[in-house]
Amino acid sequence: MSVGSTALHGQTAMPMPEGKDYAGRIADLYRRYLEETPPDSRFYRYIHAHSRNSAAQARHIAAFMKYAPFLDGARTVLDWGCRQAIDSCLIRMYLGEGVEIHGCDIDNGDFRAFHDFARLNYRPLSHTWRLPYEDEQFDVVVGSGALEHAANDSESLKELWRILRPGGHLVVTFLPNARSWTETINEKLGNEHHRRRYTLSETRRMFMHHGFLPVKSGYHQVVPTGTAGGRIGNNRLVKGLMERAFALNPVLERTWPFYLVAANLMIVARKVQSL
Repeated sequence: MSVGSTALHGQTAMPMPEGKDYAGRIADLYRRYLEETPPDSRFYRYIHAHSRNSAAQARHIAAFMKYAPFLDGARTVLDWGCRQAIDSCLIRMYLGEGVEIHGCDIDNGDFRAFHDFARLNYRPLSHTWRLPYEDEQFDVVVGSGALEHAANDSESLKELWRILRPGGHLVVTFLPNARSWTETINEKLGNEHHRRRYTLSETRRMFMHHGFLPVKSGYHQVVPTGTAGGRIGNNRLVKGLMERAFALNPVLERTWPFYLVAANLMIVARKVQSL
């Protein structure tokens, strides 16, 4: 099967496990943060934009469920560039108490509500790519919306290879797609957008160049969720439309040519000693 012939390759997404209210828990964490944080604080606007409608929150859960099977059996996980650490919260719900979850970020903020829920072992970073962890310390490293912000993506991948055990998995989600229609529109309108974007083929080559063998890759989030776009995303009508349209994502993410212009790329790769 050629790259790009389907939205995602490799292991299929896992259905939502029964008995775990992922959406309710995540919504509650966002609600608590916004209630306890002054509106003029540094990250209030960021958290508000990433939680101002149910679609903005559901996109994280949807991305998580695509890579969740690769967490099975993991005992140590790093949430790299975690910020509020939504992935850590989801990992804690998914794996329970049997996993040790670490998190790190160079852009620090007080996200106590999220970090406490995840029982996160958090460490602030003082270097743009060097990580304060031992060689081969982690079974899985997850980077959600992180690699595109790294000062040097190549050096960052070298460090991630170093701290992963042999055969461990690196998961990257919310990597900006170079062909994204929403990125293009936001750039034209002067809204927030990513300066560094990637193609799927480029990303797979880059991972293999740094000792990671891709085992699953593809596109996710075709329909926008309002995390960018300024104040218009707060409009009640706009929020309602985005929440309803989000239901189309599972279909569009599997349908050519729509997935080619999705907002994000996802890749899961295994650390190897040789290719």
